[in-house]
Amino acid sequence: MKNNNYSNYNSRRQIMEQIETRFKTIMIGSLARFEKEFGNLWGDNDEPANNQEAFFRDKWEDLRHDLLDHGNNQIRQGLDELNTYLNSVEKYRLQVFYNQNRRIDNE
Repeated sequence: MKNNNYSNYNSRRQIMEQIETRFKTIMIGSLARFEKEFGNLWGDNDEPANNQEAFFRDKWEDLRHDLLDHGNNQIRQGLDELNTYLNSVEKYRLQVFYNQNRRIDNE
């Protein structure tokens, strides 16, 4: 795993977009791997050759559509929650000033 340099993020918007991209990549990559392993059931990218392939193609298209809808909804909700949290954290900042030249006399 590469070492990320988080100083490259100039804004909250950039990191939110990067997180969204990563989650979409997880979702699409998972679907692609499933299609690679089981695509032969519905004729891969070709037209279905028989009723069984047509049945599996229809099932896969419905499932794929449902998975993408669910994943996109979860991504949106997660980003909204993260944005809400970040907005609440930014409201509170503590600044401590230290004055080296100040002398405390105990006399």
